[in-house]
Amino acid sequence: MDDLSHGRVIGIDVSRDWLDVHCLPDGHCCRAPNTPAGHAVVADLARDRDAVVCFESTGGQEWPLWVLLEAEGVAARQVPPAQVKAFAQSRGTRAKTDRIDAELIARFFAFRPEAGRSLPAEKLRILRALTSKRAQLVEMRKRLLAQIRAHQKLGTAAMFEDLGTELK
Repeated sequence: MDDLSHGRVIGIDVSRDWLDVHCLPDGHCCRAPNTPAGHAVVADLARDRDAVVCFESTGGQEWPLWVLLEAEGVAARQVPPAQVKAFAQSRGTRAKTDRIDAELIARFFAFRPEAGRSLPAEKLRILRALTSKRAQLVEMRKRLLAQIRAHQKLGTAAMFEDLGTELK
């Protein structure tokens, strides 16, 4: 779908277990599990309505859904959480539930369709995942070395001697 400005939008609040869905312009709401079966429900709903699906970045919980939607030919966009929050504040929305968030995401995207980003290429997704994992490992190594140094100062480092030389 090339034209994203026709107003048929499905906003989804993605959590670890659930997908809270809000459809515009008719206001249809539903909840599906954040599983392959639930992803298929969303894809069918989007195809039936000729709608674009949008959601916030949620620490990776949205990736399996995003990949399936793109593979099924459904337009899907990730929107910036900070912009959705600012949009909610501009509307005076203070209540915060998954259902309300799904509606806000849909309304934000209908208002600012250019704010959504498309699914990055697979190689870029893999590179980002590897970069993230490397950063986690570097941080873990740094913490372990700090613990070893602290034990050395306390004189309890004998149990870490072999580990310490492998990490350096």
